[in-house]
Order: sequence, then C-alpha cells, then structure tokens
Amino acid sequence: MNNIFHRPFRLLNKTQHYDWGTKNDGAFIPHFTGTPVVRDVPYAELWIGAHPSAPSDIVVQGRVSPLNRVIEDFPLEMLGEHVARRFDNKLPFLLKVLSAARALSIQTHPNKEQAGKLHSVDPAHYPDDNHKPEIAIALDSLTAIAGFRPAMDIVAALRRFPELDDITGSDLAGRVRGAGSESELIAILKLLYGAIMKSAADGEKLAPVIGKIIDRLTGKRDLAPDEVLFVEQYGLYGPDVGLFSFLFFNQIHLKSGQAIFTDAGVPHAYIKGNIVECMANSDNVVRAGLTGKFKDVGTLLEILTYRFAEYPIINEEQKADGVVYHTSAEEFEITAYQKDPGFNAMFGSGGRPAVVLVTGGSLSVQWEEDGEWRSEDFAKGESFLIPAILSRGRMSAGEKAGFYCVRIPLNSAMFH
Repeated sequence: MNNIFHRPFRLLNKTQHYDWGTKNDGAFIPHFTGTPVVRDVPYAELWIGAHPSAPSDIVVQGRVSPLNRVIEDFPLEMLGEHVARRFDNKLPFLLKVLSAARALSIQTHPNKEQAGKLHSVDPAHYPDDNHKPEIAIALDSLTAIAGFRPAMDIVAALRRFPELDDITGSDLAGRVRGAGSESELIAILKLLYGAIMKSAADGEKLAPVIGKIIDRLTGKRDLAPDEVLFVEQYGLYGPDVGLFSFLFFNQIHLKSGQAIFTDAGVPHAYIKGNIVECMANSDNVVRAGLTGKFKDVGTLLEILTYRFAEYPIINEEQKADGVVYHTSAEEFEITAYQKDPGFNAMFGSGGRPAVVLVTGGSLSVQWEEDGEWRSEDFAKGESFLIPAILSRGRMSAGEKAGFYCVRIPLNSAMFH
C-alpha cells in the first residue's frame, strides 16, 4: 500500500456547457463554486468523479493527474479491495451539480444488458457499456416529469387534446375512451404513446397538429399545468414530438432536499431547476424529444418501463441532517448533512472511497500524516475524495455547514 494516499484529495472538477444550462446572472454553477461567469455561456453540469469523458483532477505529490488514471494505477489505495474487485477497478458512481434553464430531453437509460448491446453497435452515441440509475436531489427546486401518470389521469389529459386524432387516427383514440378494463386501457395507452412518438419522423404531419394545439391554448384563459409546460417548451423547441410527453408523464415539483430516483427504463426529463445528481458511472442516455442531440425513438420505446402510477418522492418531509437517500442502486448511496457551528466528529473510510461536496458554509478536514495532524479547508462548491486507505480522520465546522457524502452502500456509518 502507498502511504501518499493517506489523506483527502481536493477534486478539480470540469463544467459541461450544454445549451440548456443557466446563463449570465442566473448561472447557478459558477455562483455555487465561486468562479467568474463568462457572458452568454451556458453552465449545465459540474462533473465530480472519474468518468473518462470529463474526469476530475487531483494533485498527487505536486502533479495534477486525472482521477480515473490514478484509480487505475492505485485501485487498492483509492477504492479498497472490495470495491476494486466488485467494480473492475473503477469508481462506480458519478456525482454532478446540474443547472437547467429549460428541458434537458425526453429520455430514459438502458439496463446493463441493453447498455452493452447499444455500446457495441453505436459507441458514438452510447459511450460506455454501463447502466445509469440516478437520483436527483433539489438544491433549491426542480420541475421535472417522470414515469407514466395513472392511466385515468392520462385519459383525462388526452380528452383535452382532440387534435391528437390527426396523428394517431380516430380509431386508436376512440379505443382509449372506450376501454372496458384497466388492463385493456393500459395496453391501448402504450400503443398510443408509441404512435405519437413515432410521428416524429413525419414533420409534415406533426407540425400542423402542434400548431393547432398552440393556437387553441394561447387563446385559453386558464391553462392546466401540463398545458403550461406544453406552451413554454414549444417556445423553446418548436413543434417537437416530446411536447406530448407532458400529457403522459407525472409532473413533479421538488423543494430543497426532496428527490426522485430513476432506474433503467423510467421515462423522465428535468425541466428547470438546480440539483445534486448522483448516478452509476455512465453517460448513456436514450433521447426522443426536446433536444438538439441524437434522438433514438425506436430504442426508447423498446426499453421503456410502463408503470402507470404517481411518482414517489424521497425525503418528502425535507429533513436536512443525516438523510440517507435509499435507492436500489448498488453503486452509490448519498447522505445529506447539515451541521451547526462547532461540529467535530471522527470519520472512517470503512475500506471504501467517499466523495464529499460542500453545499453551504465550510468544512475543515484533518488527517494524520507522518505522526502529525494536518488539515485542509473546503468551502461551498468545493469537493474532495476520501480514499479507501484513509482509515480515520476528523471533520469540523466553524460555521453552519451543509454537505453531501457519496459512498458505496455497505451498511457502515461514516461518522463515529
């Protein structure tokens, strides 16, 4: 084991400037990290981790190195024996700060088997062979859509959009209204959603239908929430087939600390807001609308999970300290902490790595090196990695401090 890793490492993270990110005075990420704002440049995502597309850097013995390369060279020190063996010498999660000014895309993620096939056939658009379960935790708020609404809610929404008959044919729409059982209704709704999404290839038919809807909605005095989203996103994306997903999916409004988890096959889109997002270490996204990026409607329809129900909110009570966001993901578990001034506690790595992101105030981290205790301070927007080999240390706060800690869920506490 190499003793140079018996310390925490400050993470030097990279920003992704996708066009849906926030800009100028509203640019959340540079304000969060305390860095200058470049005018008219969108700040969409801050990547905190070791994904090869945009790995964080760390300084090891005075040399700046990509985190993924350091982990490849020193997997036992950085990951610990269990994690290195289980996840093929790779950090299994990716943490992000995401800031959306408008909808990202109508999307879902493949499971591991599907990801392997997509990557082998189309590595340009599916850059790795991993799945991407992910959690989105609101830093201030998040508007999103996720999962299919209860079936009768969808029927009620469709009744307000008779123009859809021009896309699907009146027979299919009529069958929705006349279904004799819930199972029959659900089968028809699957067919209907598929027929609508496939119309993306027929712009000559799609654009006039959406135009009729917009003309009608702009003449209405009181719009339903899905109609509001339809009109707002039309102003940004024009006659895009993804607009119809607002009729089919649950509309979600998260407050600070609340979260949603999306597993493989769950359709979703983040519309607006600032979040902490954690996921398996993957960048595989299957998109079908509200995006200028590559769309793969056929694959999306093939891998969708059709569960017609209200979408569950994690931490609905908005607790702030010691909140463990339990999910089914084996790659990560994220815990939120909110500590008062004077907080001082020992921590242990438990033989696995941890990534800490400071969201408010500041943290001081102490560790023992060459028989002496050393320390480093981390401010809001900064992050650090605790390697598996660092068996013990101390965290303290001179002022109120908020932070998230991500670890691999092995049922042992961080603080003693």
